[in-house]
Amino acid sequence: MRRRSATTPSRDTFLLAQVREAFGRIAYSHKTHEKQADICFTKHRRQQAALVTLTAISSGTFLAALVGLLGSAVLTGLVTSSIALLVTWTSLGAKTFKYEEQSNAHRRVASQLWDVRESHISLIADLMSGAISDAEGRQRRDELQLSAQNCYGDAPRTSQRAFKRAQTGLRNNEELTFSSHEIDVMLPEALRLGEGEGRA
Repeated sequence: MRRRSATTPSRDTFLLAQVREAFGRIAYSHKTHEKQADICFTKHRRQQAALVTLTAISSGTFLAALVGLLGSAVLTGLVTSSIALLVTWTSLGAKTFKYEEQSNAHRRVASQLWDVRESHISLIADLMSGAISDAEGRQRRDELQLSAQNCYGDAPRTSQRAFKRAQTGLRNNEELTFSSHEIDVMLPEALRLGEGEGRA
């Protein structure tokens, strides 16, 4: 462990703890909005697929009715009307539940929170290395709190399902972190640290 220099001021451990806690909350919020965007986009794709499928079936049923392939006129009318009703219901659902817009809104918030999250990482590194004073750290902490508040101001609500997916991604799948070896593999050879080279 490196011995602290006599000229280095003692660090405010409470400030560092607070910034780390804020980082954790931002990281979870960022990942939750990403997962919610994915959920909304999947719903949008299913909604569009159902609309296209029902429209195609409706067109086919109409053409079959024209050439008299369905036999009974009453049966033909019922089938055609039922499918037309489903198409109308699906179209109204697409106008009411705007999943694509919701997905885009969550992605926008996630993008803004990504910047705040990365700034917290930089602040933690600066505080731990002694690159900035505690007073500078408090000023940057306050600026980041304001940035986070601006992100949350217009953010759409997320679901418990998205939070659970974010929790799984961060805790179990380590979606936010890389091992030293993983980073080395992505970097040019001249920029590698060479840690953990023996691992698979």
